[in-house]
Amino acid sequence: MLRAGIRILVVEDEAVFRHMLVNYLENEGACVFQAEDGIEGLSGAALYHPDIVLCDLGMPNLDGHEVIACLVARYPQIPIIVISGQNRMEEVGRALRGGARDFLLKPIRDWPQVAQSINQCLSAPDLSSPQLELVEHLHYFRHHDGAATRLLGNLSTPVLQEWGPWQVTFEGMGNLFIPDTFRVDNRLLVLVMELPVLAADAAFCGALVRSLLNVPYREYQQRESQLLAQPHRLLAYLNWQLMESGLHHSFSMAALLFDEEEGLSFANAGITSPHWLMRSGGLPLGLMRDGHYRLHKRSWHDPFELQIRSDTGCALHMQVRHH
Repeated sequence: MLRAGIRILVVEDEAVFRHMLVNYLENEGACVFQAEDGIEGLSGAALYHPDIVLCDLGMPNLDGHEVIACLVARYPQIPIIVISGQNRMEEVGRALRGGARDFLLKPIRDWPQVAQSINQCLSAPDLSSPQLELVEHLHYFRHHDGAATRLLGNLSTPVLQEWGPWQVTFEGMGNLFIPDTFRVDNRLLVLVMELPVLAADAAFCGALVRSLLNVPYREYQQRESQLLAQPHRLLAYLNWQLMESGLHHSFSMAALLFDEEEGLSFANAGITSPHWLMRSGGLPLGLMRDGHYRLHKRSWHDPFELQIRSDTGCALHMQVRHH
């Protein structure tokens, strides 16, 4: 049996096996959280603070090896068990060298073996684990990790986005800015994140915010929430969720809602340019739990040009058109 209330994050894209594994763990007394791919897995680690992570290797968006690398870099205290159908010794060795504590093969025929592996990983510190070396070189790892680089690449937005009559182009964002767009009925919502650093922390922040946006987007589509149509409330929601996640990072974000008839409604959480946006700014996300963000309005003309600069000199140029 597992310790009652133990928090387990399952990162697995195969739905049938994931449900079987989750049911087994819950019947053993665990509190289980699920992620369907690698990016959701990283977000889940920040949001749910699991005691242990069970992770597949072959997954879309970010594979298990890259998930392990990012988790070991940021949460070296959380043990990781790989459960995979990949039985090649080089893959097993790579996962263990990367920081996994154990490797179980699918399909699982001896389910108590899963609980035994979890109990062993939680009860005995792995003093010989490669995690110790990674902790010693954490600063270097965060700034040179290929997994973080690839994750940022997966989060990057196409330079041209089209939503019906709306067209948005982005230029020069590098890895510091991550813009995103949503069609909200006949309006266009543009979000711009200015990430805190250029490596693993930026990847975590970007993945987490993308994951958090899934809920209000789905609820808006199902007519259950109007958060996407309220830039100031959307920033407040994201700020509260980030504080709950314990991410311990702050970063800036602006939400701009374009309406052909009503003009531009926007809220700003720390973006410092252009001047009109900075004057309407609030605190960056993740600084205070009760962050308050005001809604502002202004006119806009087609095409609308916006250039945002960071303190490091990076710039994002955006153009919005309505045809």
